[in-house]
Amino acid sequence: MYISSKMDTINTNGIDKNLHDSPFRLGSSNVDWCEPNYVVSAYISEFWNTVSNIFFFLVPPLMIALFASYSKRTANGISVLWILLIIIGTGSVYFHATLSLAGQLVDEISILWVLMAGYALFLPATYFPQSLRVQRALYKWGVTHNSGHCIVLTMIITCLSIIYPYANAFALMILGLPAIAFLAVHLSKCDNRRIKNLGIHCLGMWAIAVTVWICDRTFCSFWLSISFPYLHSIWHVLILFSSNEAIVVCAYLLIKYQYPQANLMLHVWPNEEWGSFSLPYLKFHDDANYLSSTSNSFATKSIV
Repeated sequence: MYISSKMDTINTNGIDKNLHDSPFRLGSSNVDWCEPNYVVSAYISEFWNTVSNIFFFLVPPLMIALFASYSKRTANGISVLWILLIIIGTGSVYFHATLSLAGQLVDEISILWVLMAGYALFLPATYFPQSLRVQRALYKWGVTHNSGHCIVLTMIITCLSIIYPYANAFALMILGLPAIAFLAVHLSKCDNRRIKNLGIHCLGMWAIAVTVWICDRTFCSFWLSISFPYLHSIWHVLILFSSNEAIVVCAYLLIKYQYPQANLMLHVWPNEEWGSFSLPYLKFHDDANYLSSTSNSFATKSIV
C-alpha cells in the first residue's frame, strides 16, 4: 500500500519512534500521499507531487510585476503574500521529494503564515478590536505591544504545529474557512460584475481543490486500482490559482472598502482566451498620469 500513516513506527507504549529520528531523514514524516514512492525517479519520492509545484515559482513573480503600480499607490505590502507563496512552493517541493518531517513543517508552516498575512492585510478595520484600528499598519507587523497580536498568534500556532504535525493539514483547512466566509459575504455586496465573477470562480476552484485533496487522502486504494494516484498534484495547481484569484479579489475589495471613489480596473494577462490559467490583476484607471507625475508619493494613496 502506498499511502500509510506509518503505524509501524509506533511502539506498544504509543510513543512515536520518529520523534527520536532526524527531521531531515528521508521518510521521517508520518504523512505519505497516494502517489507511489520512487517510481518515476530514484531520487524523488513523489515525482508528480513534486513537479506540480512549478506554478508556485512561475505565477507569484509575474503577479508581483503585474501589481507593481497597485503596490506603489497603496503601499499595503501585498507582494509579501506572493513571496510567501514561493516559500510554500519551496517547502512543498522539499516535502514531496523527501517525505521528511522538516519538509512537511516548512510546507505547512508557510501556509499558516500566508493565511495569517492575508488576514492582517485584508480584514477591514471594523473586524479589529477598537484599540487596534488606529494602528492598522503596526498591527500587520506586530511592532508595538497592542498591535502584535497577529504575529504572536501565528507564532503560537506555529509552535503547536511542530508538536503534532499530523493534524496540521486539517487545522489549516479549518483556519482558512473564515477567509472563505469573508470572501463570500463581501462578494455578495460587490457591485462590480467582473470582480464578482472572479470571486465566484475562485470559490468554485477552491471547493474543487478541497474535494480533490480529500479524495486523495481518503480513497487512495481506489485511485491506485485505476492507476491514477495523482490527485494531490492536481490539488497543487488548483489551490495555487484559486489562492492567487483570492488575493486579487481581496485587494480590490479592500481598496473599494477604504476608498469607494477609487477607479480600479480588472485586467487579465496574457488575455481572456487563457481562461482559468490567465492571471487577473488590478490597475487604477489613471495609473499613466499618476506614475508619470514626480510629485506623487505614498502619502497620496488616500485620493486614489
